[in-house]
Amino acid sequence: MQTTPVKIILLMILFLSAVAGMISSNSGEPLTETTAIIRLLPGDLKWNKNPNLHGLETALLVGNPDAPESYAERIKLPAGCRLIPHSHPNQPRMVTVLSGTLYFAFGEKFDESKLTALPAGSFFTEPKDLPHYSMTKEEVILQLNAIGPAGTTYVETRSESKEE
Repeated sequence: MQTTPVKIILLMILFLSAVAGMISSNSGEPLTETTAIIRLLPGDLKWNKNPNLHGLETALLVGNPDAPESYAERIKLPAGCRLIPHSHPNQPRMVTVLSGTLYFAFGEKFDESKLTALPAGSFFTEPKDLPHYSMTKEEVILQLNAIGPAGTTYVETRSESKEE
């Protein structure tokens, strides 16, 4: 996929829109002097395990992923995690690798030879409804910034539902 100046400008606009939305929204509450400041230290994060998500843990930082608003969350993937091809209905989804190395690729079929190593400090986007997959060799922590509502559709599920 070739990056053109127009695409870069559009991504910058999407990013700035998401940031502006996060500043103006805090879990659906009106922004006031007391709700405008959020400060979380690493020890303040409340990690939630979800067995339906391949052992991932998530920590919501701000917002509500189930609502049509900006949100930010941390995602912890254990070592040896393998996420099969899936997509998300919301955009923009912007991801920063905070620690570890994520191996990531776009496509409807898991192909380890197409994975790209994304070390800590890497940033990528997940366009709406574009299948992707990943794996880890060590624990990886990501930060996701997006606009809800969030969701996940697995390629196998999508293929099966098209056949019915």
